Amino acid sequence: MATEQEIMGLAEIESGMEGVGKTVLRGTEIEEFEVEIISTLDSSDLNQDLILVKTSGDVIERTGGIAAGMSGSPIYIEDKLVGAIGYGWQMADHKIGLVTPIESMLDLLELGIDDELDIKEEKEIALSTPLEIDDQKYEQVLFTTGEEQKDKTNTLVATPVNTPLLVSGLTGRAKDRLAEGLDDYDLMPVVGGSLMEHEEELSFEPGSAMAVQLIRGDINVSAIGTLTYRDQDRILGLGHSFLGKGNANYLLSSAYIHQMITSIEMPFKIGSPADLKGVITQDRTAGVAGKLGDYPNIVPVKINLLDQDLNREVTYDLQIVQDENLIEQLAATALLQAIDSTIDRQGAGTARVSWEVVGSKLPDRVLESTNLYYSDSDIAVNALTDFIQGLSLLVSNPFEQVNFANIEVDVEVQEAPQIALLEEISLKQEQARPGEKVDLKVKLRPYRQEVIEKEIELKIPEDITEEKLLINVLSGQEANFNLFYTESEKTEGSTANNIKSLEELIEIYQLQNKNNSLVIELQPLLGYPSVSDDEFDSTKEEKDDLEEIDSTEQEVAQEVEVAYDLVEEVIETDYVLTGSLVKEIEIIIEDE
Repeated sequence: MATEQEIMGLAEIESGMEGVGKTVLRGTEIEEFEVEIISTLDSSDLNQDLILVKTSGDVIERTGGIAAGMSGSPIYIEDKLVGAIGYGWQMADHKIGLVTPIESMLDLLELGIDDELDIKEEKEIALSTPLEIDDQKYEQVLFTTGEEQKDKTNTLVATPVNTPLLVSGLTGRAKDRLAEGLDDYDLMPVVGGSLMEHEEELSFEPGSAMAVQLIRGDINVSAIGTLTYRDQDRILGLGHSFLGKGNANYLLSSAYIHQMITSIEMPFKIGSPADLKGVITQDRTAGVAGKLGDYPNIVPVKINLLDQDLNREVTYDLQIVQDENLIEQLAATALLQAIDSTIDRQGAGTARVSWEVVGSKLPDRVLESTNLYYSDSDIAVNALTDFIQGLSLLVSNPFEQVNFANIEVDVEVQEAPQIALLEEISLKQEQARPGEKVDLKVKLRPYRQEVIEKEIELKIPEDITEEKLLINVLSGQEANFNLFYTESEKTEGSTANNIKSLEELIEIYQLQNKNNSLVIELQPLLGYPSVSDDEFDSTKEEKDDLEEIDSTEQEVAQEVEVAYDLVEEVIETDYVLTGSLVKEIEIIIEDE
C-alpha cells in the first residue's frame, strides 16, 4: 500500500537495530524515547508476528517504563515506521515490550464495513523457547487474559498495554456498574478528566494522544491511547484491540494528558478527551482504524432531573455510541449517575420517571412510558426499572434492529413516601342485572394520611350468564402478575412465546399497568365456591383460603369458555399502590 510515510517491513528488521518511539506524557506535546530491537517473535495464535523491544531514555525514566496509554505509540527506525507499542509485562521490567508490526495494522485500512478477518480471540501467545533479557526470564506464554492469567503465577505474561478506560462524570456505584457491564472486555474504569474542547484545534499526528469514546458529553467514557499512523483522513492506533468488535462504531477524539501515574503493576496515563475528530470503524487484534471528518452513528441522550426537596434542576446531555451490545448498559449507567448526583444521597423516596425512545422500526417511531416508583431503601436504582426493561426489549428483540435516533428521560424525585394501601371496597347494591351499572367505592390509605375514597362505575356485560361475579380491585403491580398469560389466551392458539413481530411485542409491553394504577376487574367465578362478602375482605388469611381451592375445581374453571371480554377499568392515582381487594356481586338472570 502506497503511503506518505515510509515503512520498514518485518523482513527488514534485525536484532540490535535502534530507533525512537513517540508519545505524549503531559498536555499535547509529543516526546521521543529510545528503542532497541531485541528480536522478532512468531505469534501464530494472533495471525501476526510481534517485535520484542527494549525502551530507554529520559521519557522512559519519567514514566517508569512502557505505560498504559502508550499503546499505539509509533516506533521508527531510520525514519521508517516499524509499528506500534502493543504489549508489555505486568509486575516485571516495564522497559521491555512488544510492538505490533505496521504491516498488520495497515491491513485494517483495507477493510470495509462488511469485511471480516479470520482473527482469533486474544488468549495466548506462545514462544518455542524461553527468552532471557537482563537476567529476567520471559517464559513460554507471552500473553494471557482473565482467569488464565491468575493461574499462571510462576509465569511472566505479556498483556496489551491496556488502554485506560477513563471516565468523568461517573462516580461510586455508577462507575462500578459500568465496570460490571464491561467485565467481558477486561476493562476497569478509572477516574479521568472531563471533556476539554479547545478554541484552537489540537494537532493530531503520529504520537499524539487519542481517545476512543463510548459516551461523550456531560459524562465521558473514553479509552486513551496513542495515534500510530495518519494518511490524510485515515488513521491507525492502539496496536491492539479495544473491545475486539471487528466492525466498530466509536467516537474518535484527540486527547489531553494530565499526568503519568507510576505503578509497580504497570504505569498509566490520566487524560481527557478533547476535540471530536471522526469515527473508529475497525477494532481488531492489530489495533483500531478510523476516518477523520466522518462521524459515527450516535444516540443523543438527554436526562432532565428535579429534586423536589432541594428544588434542584439538572440536565445531562450525552452522546452514546449506537451499539446494541452497549447502549442499554451505558444509558442505564448514565441515568443512575444522574439521579445519584442530583439528589446527592442514597435511600428511600418516590420518583416519577417518564422516558421516550425515538427509533426506526417502532410503531409511530416512538416508544414512551411514564411510571411512579417508591423504594424504602434505594429509589435511584428502583427508578431505573422500566427504562432498562424497555431498552432491553428493543435491543434484544428477535424481529427487527432498532436504530435509536433519540432518548429523553425526565425524573422527579422526593424523599416523602408517596404510597397508599388498598384498604376497603364497598358496593351500593349487592345485586345487578346484565347491562346495569354498578357503583362502588374504594378506600385508599396514603402513608400517614387521611383515607381517600374513589368512586367507580362499572358496567355489567349484557351477555353475562353467570349468577355470581367477582369484582377484583388491584394495584397495578398486582394486576401485572397475570397480564401476559391473560393477553396471550385471548388470541386463539397464542402464547407469550410465539409473538410474531416487534409491534406485537411492544403492544404487550405497553399493556402493563403502572405502579400508581388502580385496576378494577369484573370476572366470573368460573367454578370458584360462593362465599359471603365478609369472607372476601383482603387479609392474608383470606388470600390463602383462595389459594386452597380444590385443584379439580380450578381445572374446571380454566376450561370454561367466557363469551365476553374481561371487564377492566384503570384509574391513575398519585400514589404507588399496594394490596388487592375482592367483592362478590349477585347477577339477576331473567328467565326467557
